Amino acid sequence: MQKNLSSLFKFLFLLSKKKRITAYYLQILLYMNTTFFKPFFLFNATLLVSFCACSPKSNIESSSIPQQNITQNEGVSDAENEISSPPLLPAETDIWDVSDVDISEIAPDKKLISFTFDDSPSRSLENILSVFASFNEENPDCKASATLFCNGYLFDAQNAHLLTAACALGFELGNHTQSHKDLTTLDEEKLRREIDQTDILLSKIDGKPRHLLRAPFGKANDEVKACSPVPLIDWTIDTIDWTGVSEDAIYRAVFDNRFSGAIVLMHDGYQHTVDALKRLLPDLKADGYQVVSVSKMAKAHGCNLQKGKHYIRARKQNSSS
Repeated sequence: MQKNLSSLFKFLFLLSKKKRITAYYLQILLYMNTTFFKPFFLFNATLLVSFCACSPKSNIESSSIPQQNITQNEGVSDAENEISSPPLLPAETDIWDVSDVDISEIAPDKKLISFTFDDSPSRSLENILSVFASFNEENPDCKASATLFCNGYLFDAQNAHLLTAACALGFELGNHTQSHKDLTTLDEEKLRREIDQTDILLSKIDGKPRHLLRAPFGKANDEVKACSPVPLIDWTIDTIDWTGVSEDAIYRAVFDNRFSGAIVLMHDGYQHTVDALKRLLPDLKADGYQVVSVSKMAKAHGCNLQKGKHYIRARKQNSSS
């Protein structure tokens, strides 16, 4: 019996290769429907139904599914007939997500310039916010905002609430690392910790998992860029306000070098910076500018910032301005 069954299944296999399996198999099943073969009958009957349903010769077709003939080019190899994969596009996570960035208050006729403040939050952040709040109240058609690049070690109960107030004014929170160390001197584990710890603190304020990164001292080598989960933001105009230069020197550094798409570097914690802001905001508006955060300017200018890339400005795309 073992030999007969082996011969039988070998015969079925050969017939299936010639696509005549359904008719012959039915005849064999009729033969198997005897007392001796009854234990195999139910299994084989089920198998027959499967063959009929899957057979390319089946007359049962779904009218709701369009049928498509796929032909192979003669004289062309199998590999050449395969449908090629679409070209690889940058992963969505490589592009800085600005979908939730509100640019409804940006005036379409204004040139844009971005103010950024490093080493935030300091206790004098309140003075910076006060200047912006007063300006916005007087100029509802040209509201100003900025990006605060924050250090985790500066957070405390007395100044963290100021970051919440900054967000309410339309400011953006950025990451300036946990302890302001030179990232190029750190191994990968310590580097990631410097970034992640501050992101966690900031997310408790604005609810965002990641924030634009400014490397301390502007130092970022290939290893730092490869580890960064976000774009790295440098600057076009450096006010060097941290050196103790005068209010007028800060003003001239910005106003004399202004252009649409520029990123200005200032610092939180200096009164002469606050005093320069009182002049810069109205004078830039009078010259056709609006001061905004980095992400707002990038979105308004159509600049797709990519993670691990270095940016010193965000010019308007397809513009010579």
